[in-house]
Parts: sequence; structure tokens; C-alpha cells
Amino acid sequence: MSILQYYSENSASDDVDITPHVTGETSEYLGRLLIGDDEPRLLNSLCSILRDKGFEVDGAEDGDAVCQRLRENAYDLVLLDIRMPGKSGLEIMAWLKETGVDDPVIIISGHSDYRIVRQAFKLGACDYLRKPYDVDELIRAVGGTVLERRQARSQAATGWSNPLTADFFKHTLDHLPDLVFSLDERKCINYLNHHSESLLGLPTGELIGQPFSRLVHEGDIAKLPLLFGKNEVGESVTQEIKLKTYHGGIGYLDCDITVASPLEANDTALTYAKPPPAKPLFLGIVRDITEHKRTLALMEFHASHDTLTGLPNRSLFMDRLTLAVSQASRNGQKLAVLFIDLNDFKAVNDTYGHGVGDQLLQKVAAGLTHCLREGDTLARYGGDEFTVLLPSLDEKKDAATVARKLLNSLETPFQFEGTDLRVSIGTSIGIAMYPEDGAGAETLVERADMAMYTVKQRKKTTFIFTAKHDGRRKTGQHVALNPSSKPRGLPNEKHLRLERQ
Repeated sequence: MSILQYYSENSASDDVDITPHVTGETSEYLGRLLIGDDEPRLLNSLCSILRDKGFEVDGAEDGDAVCQRLRENAYDLVLLDIRMPGKSGLEIMAWLKETGVDDPVIIISGHSDYRIVRQAFKLGACDYLRKPYDVDELIRAVGGTVLERRQARSQAATGWSNPLTADFFKHTLDHLPDLVFSLDERKCINYLNHHSESLLGLPTGELIGQPFSRLVHEGDIAKLPLLFGKNEVGESVTQEIKLKTYHGGIGYLDCDITVASPLEANDTALTYAKPPPAKPLFLGIVRDITEHKRTLALMEFHASHDTLTGLPNRSLFMDRLTLAVSQASRNGQKLAVLFIDLNDFKAVNDTYGHGVGDQLLQKVAAGLTHCLREGDTLARYGGDEFTVLLPSLDEKKDAATVARKLLNSLETPFQFEGTDLRVSIGTSIGIAMYPEDGAGAETLVERADMAMYTVKQRKKTTFIFTAKHDGRRKTGQHVALNPSSKPRGLPNEKHLRLERQ
């Protein structure tokens, strides 16, 4: 259930209660939160859910009010929307960093721009949640972050045996979907919370007394000394480690593992083992970040790739070209940039619609890809324009060979599943060589583009290498269909041949 669904089913009023809520003296008090969000219904829902879980919650509807709350109070956790009136969530985080306030922050947003997410983490965000949230995901993120915060603050001073700390741990562990564990001085497990069974797929009793390394992917064993090596009292260390799972076979989860150590304690109230084992020396939290990593990877992919074809976009192409030029300069090698334009592509869109045009671009991209080496880059530069990077060439003729392959791949008319439609498309290719045609990425692309436009002016399906040009590239060229091959009734036409002169 999303937060918004929860609100619509459980809220009786649209009024937002953002006054401080005091739980009183109770063992179920988990911590104090501040939520900044300019959506009244969502803010009310968040406050209600988290108060029901035992948190004291303050709310604010704009960035300036958030800052005022932070000046007046200390919080165990702050949840900030990216976009708010007054200061944005990112601006507030920058202000926190400047003023030295160390309240942990979870960023919440309905936007998926990975650049914003990356900036938030650089400013110190400890987590990121997208709207609408799953309630369990929300509780997991909030509970885990608060636990880490309070554990790091209190254990150095009071140790494991402090009654308030023990009560807090027991209550939190009962509601926390993260895996929580403790280890003895041998790095063997002497406590696991209830979530371990569902996460790992093994009975808790089977793991008590076993080395923690049994759960770790073989390739990540070398990271364990970083978790358990030089930590001082109360210090937390976090590592990304793959853990084994046993749900019908061995699988792996990407996890963030945070360990605080060593602990000065002998309280065994939370352990399952009988008789009580040695005192816990390390306390750790395991958070499954598999989905989080998948989401970030997807966001990064969409930011650097064309959505329609899946090819690298212009930005990624220029990054790779810049790197390739640098490598070629060091190694004394050649490289080539090919600028490809589909002739009369507008006629396809005008005749059959953009749906067919999109399918044609996908087919063209697939055909061109098959002509290239593993280390080459094919990108959709924009519209019906593609670019190719050919690094590590020996001779100019190598680029010509590839260009011929690309032209040949587009000679056969493209067919569309479920129809008799066949579409032929001509191609113009311009080629620029490094170092003779330019020493920079922008220059090479510009000259390959100019060479391509020379081909288009000649109205031929071919390629040429760059040459000196006068004037600027022209745009808006007329698209002509060959009337002799254009039957009547365009919507039901079986074959379209674009003019090649």
C-alpha cells in the first residue's frame, strides 16, 4: 500500500496537524523526527504513520520553516522533499553542512533524476525514497536510520547493558525489516533478529555460532577486515557486501552492512542461544540494497542512453570520444568518427506515422550495431542522426571498410511484423579521422557532420571523408518520394521507396 492510498483510506480530514507531538515517558519512544513536505495530505499521512510507530514527529510545509525547526530542536532524523517553497531539500542540506548540524537526512521526492539523487548523497543524505512510498519501505528506512544514529551516540557512553538502550533495541528489532546481528570476539554470530530468516532463507538456530563469513560471497571476503578491523568504541563502519541467500538454491543480495564495535557489554537478553554465549563484541545491521541499486542503475542508464533505441545518447558519446582521443594521443593511434543521417526519414513519419518511424529507427540501430566491434560505440545523436566511434584504427581504409558495412546493412528493405509493409531508407555518412581532421572531440564531430551533409547535397547513399567546407550546415532539406513507386491510399500502402538519386 502506498502512502497516498493509506491516507485516502484512513484520514478523516484534509487539515494538516504539524504541531509537535509528545509521546511522554514510555519505553516505546523511538526518536524525534522532522518532516518537510509541501503536500499537505502527504505530510499529514507521514506524520500519522510514524507517530503510530512510536516516533515523536514535527512537520513543516516549506523550507524556511524546516530551517527554523532545526535551529530550535535536535532531531534523530530529518525527511526532506526535494522541491519545497522557500529553501529546497538540497539547499537545506547544504545549509546543514555549512552550520555543522549533523542530523541525518532522508531525501524524499517524486522525481527520478539521478543527478539530483547523486547531489543529495554528496551533501550527506543517508537514503533516498521515491513517491509514492510503500509503508513498509518507509518504516524500514526510518527505523534503520534512527537505530544507527542512536546506537552510535549511546553505546560509546552507556554500553549494551543500559536499560533504555536495551528496551529501545528490543522494540525496534521487533518492527525493523533489516537484518540485525551481533558477533563475539571470534566473529561468530551470537544474535540474529527475526528478519534474518526471511532475508537469508535459513533458520536462525542454524546460523547461531557460525562464522559471519559463511554468509558472505567469496569475492567479498576480503572486505571483512574493513568492517571488523580498526573500529574504535562506538564507531560505525559501512561496507557494501554481497550476502548469500538460500531460497531454493544459493543466490546473492547486494547489502549495506554497518558495524559498530567494540561493545562494552555483557547483556544477553536479546540472544537466542542457550546457555548465553560470550558477550557481543560487534553489533551490525544489514540492509538489502538490491532494488535500490537496480533503481539507481536504471536512472543512470536513462540519463546516458536513448530511450527508444537503447543506444548511448549524445552526452555519453561525447564522453567516450573525449576519452578515446586522449588514449589515442598517448598511444599514437588513429580513430574515426562517423556521422550517419537517414535520407528522407521525414517521409516515413509523414506517410505511415511516428509509430512506424520509431520502429524503423530501432531496426536501423540494431542493424548498425551488428556491423561494429565490441569496443566501438554507436550512439543516437538526435532525431534520425547516428554517430559511430571507431577507436584504435591502423589505417584510414579501416574506417572506409566499416562505413561500407554500415551502408550494406541498410540496403535490404525493412519489414514490420504482422504487416506486409516494407520500407527502404537511404543513408549518408561523413567520416572524420583523428589526428589529421582535428585534435578535439567537438571538432571531429563537427567535421564528420559537415562531410555527411556534403553527401546529402549530392543526394546519394554513400560516404565520404571530411574535407574543407565554406559556410555553415544547412537544415530543412526537402523530402521527396518517388511518385512512380507510391501507390494510392497511403494508410494501407505496402511498400515505400525513398528516392535515391
